[in-house]
Amino acid sequence: DQINQLLEHYQAGRLEEAEALATSLTQQFPKHPVGWKALGVVLKQTGRITESLAPMQSAVTLSPQDAEAHSNLGVVLKDLGSVEKAISSFACAINLKADFDAVYFNLGFALKGQRFNKGDRNLYPMLINLITKGNYVRPATVAKPILSLLRLDNLSEELLLSTPICNDIKGVDRAIVILGQLPLLQQLMRVCPLPDPDFEALFVSMRRVLLESLGDIKASSETIDFLSTLSLHCFTNEFVYPETDEETKSVCDLETAISECLARASQPTITEVLCLAAYRPLHQYDWSEKLQVLQQLPEVQTRLLEEPRAEREIGLNMPVLAGIEDSVSRKVREQYESNPYPRWVKLRIAPKAKLLSKFCEEAKLSLHSEAIRSVLSPSVLIAGCGTGQHSIETASRFANCQVTAVDLSRASLAYAQRKTSELGISNIKYLQADILHLGELGLQFDIVESSGVLHHMDDPMAGWRVLVDLLKTGGLMKIGLYSESARRHIVRIREEIAAEGVGASGDEIRQFREYLTESHHEHHRLLRRFNDFYSLSMLRDLIFHVREHRFTALQIQRCLE
Repeated sequence: DQINQLLEHYQAGRLEEAEALATSLTQQFPKHPVGWKALGVVLKQTGRITESLAPMQSAVTLSPQDAEAHSNLGVVLKDLGSVEKAISSFACAINLKADFDAVYFNLGFALKGQRFNKGDRNLYPMLINLITKGNYVRPATVAKPILSLLRLDNLSEELLLSTPICNDIKGVDRAIVILGQLPLLQQLMRVCPLPDPDFEALFVSMRRVLLESLGDIKASSETIDFLSTLSLHCFTNEFVYPETDEETKSVCDLETAISECLARASQPTITEVLCLAAYRPLHQYDWSEKLQVLQQLPEVQTRLLEEPRAEREIGLNMPVLAGIEDSVSRKVREQYESNPYPRWVKLRIAPKAKLLSKFCEEAKLSLHSEAIRSVLSPSVLIAGCGTGQHSIETASRFANCQVTAVDLSRASLAYAQRKTSELGISNIKYLQADILHLGELGLQFDIVESSGVLHHMDDPMAGWRVLVDLLKTGGLMKIGLYSESARRHIVRIREEIAAEGVGASGDEIRQFREYLTESHHEHHRLLRRFNDFYSLSMLRDLIFHVREHRFTALQIQRCLE
């Protein structure tokens, strides 16, 4: 009865009563875990994180088979900064309950910004599930932590030391054998770019040797697995890796050979197709419809051929609000039509949508009007949704919401719609539109979000005023803008690009990136720490954008006024 009463208090938000009853239970039954577990949860809920640690630890000691107790302890340890201990607690919870979704979400939060100090292969299966099984996290946000763990593995060390000897097929074959023993690394490669110049150098070298030695490659399962991984990885990073003039010529010869083979109603070898796929997007070729050899590799077939085809079909039927007339808007649209930004495979979808009132409470918003708390079915505008990460995450965050998501780029919208349909999400409507024309919707919204858009407009304030007019009285608006101080090194690089007359084609970006990779200048080295450096569309967006404004805190204050 006391436990039921405790649960009733907690669910009703009567936390003082719940704490008193939980404390009483720990005194009456000090060897029973329920009281300690409840006390820890209530103390954390009231913001007393440090005090919650001891009861959480007691609950785990008294009930070591309770996965939820381990998970609760992990959350508290993370909040207290003991991230490696928190990850160990999450691992215990998952070992006890393999399908514990909430733990994977907490694990994703814990990993962000983490750097491992010691290797632990026991964590690999859990991390593979984190980035591949559900939509628990954006893989790019945990790529650096995972790579820091992998670099502490003796196999990774051996692999990276092999880079100089990966100049012949024998060295590459040896590297492929080692990679076969590092499934975590290969799975990470399949879902996001690798923000690590040493691993990049290794894979650039391996790719070149495999292309040069194509006639001598043995189509073993290990080689096909690696080539599949490499082709998916290069497709995801949009072929950002540098290539020599000799490679470019060999790729042209390979394109011709495959085309002629298919013209004879024959099929190229799987290694030929995968080698080409590591350099060029297969879906761009007219003959790609005739390819049959990829049917034995369903993931490769789907991602490299079927999904781009689906996006082309979706793009043809994308609703359009009005013509895009502004000259800067047209240039921005052209950039993103060429490079839908960003290309992604997985993302974080909230495990449970929250009422808007609960969101306001947890975000500790200082509201001008309390009326927003009573909105039960919020209407949301995402102005500049890109390829759908923003719109999907927002649509899954707010309970009973309806989202209108707009973007300049039809290619980006098609990508977003494909991923939205793939995830079974039905409360988002996509529309091609310029922010400057959004008034023609004739609608107002409870929430307006626009991140990474206004600072790319010819006149950011003109766009912002349109968004203000679209917001209901008392509504919420979230705006993201470039910082003048945080982008000082970006400004220097943009000035260098302009001074050197570097264009924004794929080849020119790759060449300039190679220069940045080899440079010892501090502002260039700083750029290499960005995840965006390891994807062609992200790098184009970062330093080659056709228009960029930056803001100081004082300027933002004036904008708000």
